[in-house]
Amino acid sequence: MDAEIKSRFTNAGLEVVARYTGVDGPSVEEAFHRVVHIDATPVQRMQKRGPDAAHQVDDAWKACAHQGGVVADDGAFLAAGSMSYGWVHVRLTPATDISALADQGGELLFIARSLSGHRVCAASTEGSEYWILEMDFPAQE
Repeated sequence: MDAEIKSRFTNAGLEVVARYTGVDGPSVEEAFHRVVHIDATPVQRMQKRGPDAAHQVDDAWKACAHQGGVVADDGAFLAAGSMSYGWVHVRLTPATDISALADQGGELLFIARSLSGHRVCAASTEGSEYWILEMDFPAQE
């Protein structure tokens, strides 16, 4: 397990289970290119500025991820470690706050995928807004 990636996720309140080594479902790179692109249409947009903006993006991502089946009943899902590192099996905890994953400039890009690979839900910064994006990845025959 890459120590920097693990630290980033645990600092955001996620329980890191293990590096995901499966080959089913979309890769981080494929998920990124299909979900976070110039023609992407967010399912929710919110202003990045404001005293509760971080709380709003965290709540919005969690709601979308739960409703869309990205997060399993036990809180487990796959999170993008990096394009080259791949997916990390993580679990939500009561302390999870995905807004803590923003870089020092306040830019947020968090991509999560269901364990089955059928659905991706992301939170990103686009200009002065946070966007929640989602995409289905049908099972490949």
